[in-house]
Amino acid sequence: MAAEAQRAWNKGKVVGKKPPLTPDQVNLIRLILRQEKNWRDLALFNVALDTSFRGCDLVRLKVSDVATPAGIRELVEIRQKKTAKRNPRPVQARLSEATRDSLRVYLAETEKSAHAWLFTGEGARWAHSHLSESQLWRRFKGWVEKAHLDPALYGLHSLRRTFPTYIHQQTGNLRAAQLLLGHASIESTKDYIGTEQAEALEIARKYHL
Repeated sequence: MAAEAQRAWNKGKVVGKKPPLTPDQVNLIRLILRQEKNWRDLALFNVALDTSFRGCDLVRLKVSDVATPAGIRELVEIRQKKTAKRNPRPVQARLSEATRDSLRVYLAETEKSAHAWLFTGEGARWAHSHLSESQLWRRFKGWVEKAHLDPALYGLHSLRRTFPTYIHQQTGNLRAAQLLLGHASIESTKDYIGTEQAEALEIARKYHL
C-alpha cells in the first residue's frame, strides 16, 4: 500500500489574494476604535488606508514623516523599502482630514518627539522600537475580529488594496491606483487589485444565459 499522502500545505486554509475592505467595513472598524478611545490604532488604521504603504514601510514611519512643528502634513512622501533599487522614485500619499485629526489626537496623547518612530512596538521591551510587521498583523487581525469578520479571509494586503481598489471602482482611473501603490508597471497594478477579474464579474452580473 502506498504511503499516506502528505497533508496538502493549503488544506483548511484560504489561499489566493486577500480582498480589500469595503467602505462599510472600514467605517465599522473606525467606529469601534473610536468607541474604545484607541487613538493609536485609529491613527494606524487611518494612515494605513490613506497611504496604501506596505507593512514594512508603514511600521517604519517617523513622526517627522507626518508632522512638522506647524502641524500634521497633508502629503507624506517615502522611498519604498522593497522596491527602492528598481523604482527609486519616492511615493506620495495624501492624508485625509479625518486621518490628520486622528494623528493630532494620538500625537498629543503620546507627546512623541519628531525623530521618534510614529508607531512603536507593544510592551516595555519595544517601547523605543518601531512596531514590527508581526505586531501590525496582530493589530489588524484584532480589528477584523471585532468587526465580526473572518480573519482567515483578510490580510495586511487587504489594507494596502482597499483605497486603490475603491478609487478604481469609483473612477476607472487605473493610473491613479498605480501611483498610490507605487508600482513601476501598470500591469502589476492590474494584477494586484484584480481589475480584469472584477470587470469580468461585473459583466457576468449584467448578462446571463
